[in-house]
Amino acid sequence: MLALRHLAVAAAVVGVIVACGGSEGTVGGIGTPCSADVASTCGARKCDAALGCVQCLTDGDCGAGSPFCVRGDCEACRTNADCGAAAPSCWPGDNKCHPACTTNAQCAGDQKLCDTTTGACVGCNSNADCAVPRPLCDPGSRKCVACTTNADCGAAAPRCDVDDGKCVQCLSSADCPAAAPRCDVEERKCTVPGCTSDAQCAAPTAKCNLGSGKCVQCVTAAECAGTPATPVCKESRCVQCADDKDCPAATPKCKDQVCTVAK
Repeated sequence: MLALRHLAVAAAVVGVIVACGGSEGTVGGIGTPCSADVASTCGARKCDAALGCVQCLTDGDCGAGSPFCVRGDCEACRTNADCGAAAPSCWPGDNKCHPACTTNAQCAGDQKLCDTTTGACVGCNSNADCAVPRPLCDPGSRKCVACTTNADCGAAAPRCDVDDGKCVQCLSSADCPAAAPRCDVEERKCTVPGCTSDAQCAAPTAKCNLGSGKCVQCVTAAECAGTPATPVCKESRCVQCADDKDCPAATPKCKDQVCTVAK
């Protein structure tokens, strides 16, 4: 079953690539060209017709440390086949390789159940394992979420951000009304236009994030070159690391955007 879920995700990604590949692509199925949305709202990120602005569309957009594109994020693994003998189980909740579980007692927190078929600790096996305000079991991440499709959301927040499993106002500017036409792709809310170019910004937030319309410290890693202690651009700020791959051997784990010995 897990393999079938991953095939379904892969098929969805292929469909997105087709939608975003040329001038005929649309965002959210509303008719706005995907290429135009990238320029106006995604900044350095990429446009996914289902997820909005994302880190990646295909594995080719990811680096060696997190080589697999899963729901728009670069991750360490997609299936157990991507893991080694020491940590053979790819947990769908975080897409990282872990030692395999055999009982629920080996699992904890939000991933409290053991899927003995895959050796993965998961948050849920079905909706019966979930409760309000997250009553649904996401079949991909195996987490309890508020929504898995737009149909699960109401008028105030009509779009399902399936990456986070929550209902939001917008995933792209195509979802916003004329009175508040810009989708802040970080907060997933419709806002009035902010900055449209770097010329409207000043240090220490000298770059214009076209996705949010806000003046920020960085949009790409190149803009963090002047701060060698924090060379990675994460959430519009220059930080030490965004993932383990950004850290040296002496402090190999990235925790709270700082390289450390262990998580």
